[in-house]
Amino acid sequence: MAQIFLFGLVGNDLEVKKSQKGSSYVCFSLKEQTRNGRTQTYQVWAWGDTVSHLIRLGVKKDRLVWVTGTLELVDCTKDQGTSKTRLLKVYLSNWGYVPFKRSLQESAPSYHDPEIFPAGSILFAEMLDGDRESLPE
Repeated sequence: MAQIFLFGLVGNDLEVKKSQKGSSYVCFSLKEQTRNGRTQTYQVWAWGDTVSHLIRLGVKKDRLVWVTGTLELVDCTKDQGTSKTRLLKVYLSNWGYVPFKRSLQESAPSYHDPEIFPAGSILFAEMLDGDRESLPE
């Protein structure tokens, strides 16, 4: 496993679930826009106090956040077990909204806010983003 730090858009609203041992957890997708305009999707998992923190601060679909955690490439199945795939899982250790110069009373910005992200703009174009190889099928 490796440590990762990324910026991305939350792909779905958070739904708190209970594990078999009774602890709360959430799982959400995080979409990172790469330099060449493609997106890389990660599955982010959080447990315990982090769950209540995410919910209390209003994390939901299309919010721009940063996350840190442990990255693991996991083999799994899709299409009700008929095909195999690989998934990038991030076990969340810390997170926050991407800071913007706005009033503190305003909520965190959405990716679809044209004032912040004009049509056709590339998110994080100036960030260092090394070459990436496609994941094996």
